[in-house]
Amino acid sequence: MASARYTLNIKPEDLIPDEPLPQTRQQKIQNWLHYHKWWLIGGAALLVVLGIIVRDVVTAPKYDYTVGIVTARMLPDQILDELSEAFATLADDRDGNGEVAVQVRQYNLQFTEESEDLSGSAAAGDETASGVEAAGNMTNAYEQIAAMTRLTGDLSGATSFIYLTDDPAGLQNNALLFCYLDGTTPAEDAADVENMTVAWADTPAAQLELEPLTLADGSQLDVQEWMSRYYFGFVADADSRTYQKEDVQAYRADSGRLWEALTGLPSPAGAAQ
Repeated sequence: MASARYTLNIKPEDLIPDEPLPQTRQQKIQNWLHYHKWWLIGGAALLVVLGIIVRDVVTAPKYDYTVGIVTARMLPDQILDELSEAFATLADDRDGNGEVAVQVRQYNLQFTEESEDLSGSAAAGDETASGVEAAGNMTNAYEQIAAMTRLTGDLSGATSFIYLTDDPAGLQNNALLFCYLDGTTPAEDAADVENMTVAWADTPAAQLELEPLTLADGSQLDVQEWMSRYYFGFVADADSRTYQKEDVQAYRADSGRLWEALTGLPSPAGAAQ
């Protein structure tokens, strides 16, 4: 209990609390901002992120075709861009916008021991292989997992029907990717990958004009010679709901026409499975 000396001179009106002074509009705004500033900052940051996502979606290039390239060595962007532009000269305008755009999407995967190690080839006098640094390093385990995840997702979504690879046997053994050149689907244990793929060097693609790649030491890498180690293959049809959609089947048929232009072989897309 409070001591009497502290309460002796207190009057009843002294116990009535003071009424708060009225705030101006500016004071009310400042007070509200003081207690809500972190919510505002978080909301603004979220809007910025959403804006970036929307911008990327809206401004992302629209491709008529996507061609996959599965390779043990990451190819530099210059080679990918050259292939994209060269392939576009042979492709149709699928979306009717007056332009043909072909994306070359690479997946860095090494399925087998290097039977043709590029650094070893360079030591043996292979000038093309001497550009090993320009053509990228071998993939590590984490990159392999990420690349296989992307490849699996793109196959499930029918992103590409034409693939290039420097290891057709390894890719077919691990992904069961290709159909035969006549369009029929191989058995799961089929090992005759030579009947499913065609070497770059044996196709009209070997005649495409590709600019040489300038290396760090000033020398030039013959891109056509580099691409001669790759093989074309066409994705086998599937019974999945995605693959049987009308638009996907149309994309597969159109990809078959691009295949004909690139390889000089009949389209596998129209063959009976």
